[in-house]
Amino acid sequence: MSYPLYPADPNRDPAEPFRNLEPATTTASTAVINPAPQPWDDLVDDRPITSEEVTERQREAFGGPKIGSAFFGWLTAMASAAILAGAVVVVAAVTGLDVIPDPWATGGIGPFDGLTAGWIVIGVLLAVGFVSFYCGGYVAGRMARFSGAAQGLAVWGWALVAGIAVAVAIALLDGRFGFVAAGRDAVPSIPVSPDLVTVAWIAGAVALVVVSLGGAVLGGTVGVRYHRRVDRVGLDD
Repeated sequence: MSYPLYPADPNRDPAEPFRNLEPATTTASTAVINPAPQPWDDLVDDRPITSEEVTERQREAFGGPKIGSAFFGWLTAMASAAILAGAVVVVAAVTGLDVIPDPWATGGIGPFDGLTAGWIVIGVLLAVGFVSFYCGGYVAGRMARFSGAAQGLAVWGWALVAGIAVAVAIALLDGRFGFVAAGRDAVPSIPVSPDLVTVAWIAGAVALVVVSLGGAVLGGTVGVRYHRRVDRVGLDD
């Protein structure tokens, strides 16, 4: 190791050797221009997803009428109608109305005259139609999970298709088995004009269609509410 022969000049600026160096970086604040937003910036969402958003996404993917669910709903509606009709017959027999042996022998049912019996029959048919299609719509709504009103409409659609098929079969086989004549004989002879009877049958058919359709839609709407309660509990808790 070698040492200088002469000591350093005490009056010399110690920073002089460093004056020709590049200036060092500073820590002072600098102005930064905000970059333009990128196309994917809006896709980032840090907030938690809600149950309503999850349900809406599921509805978009799996909503709409489901033919299979509606078919089983229609089967349920037909089974419910058969059970209710059987219950009506049993109650009428127990109460002594005698609807089984010869219900139209006197144009009435039990102690009721023909006109009163006709209103009773129409009321019972409407009640049976509403309850049975409500059950069918409810089953379809529970199976499909979404679009309860659409499931009820689909159940009623299956009933319409089945009704058309039965009508076509009756028309084709009537010449051999006489279905129309048998049905005509089963209708009671109410002491009113034939035109009034025709109007009453048309009004009753329209009322039955409206009541059964309303029951199916209402049942489907109520059926899907169960799944909404389950979704809220599973996500919010």
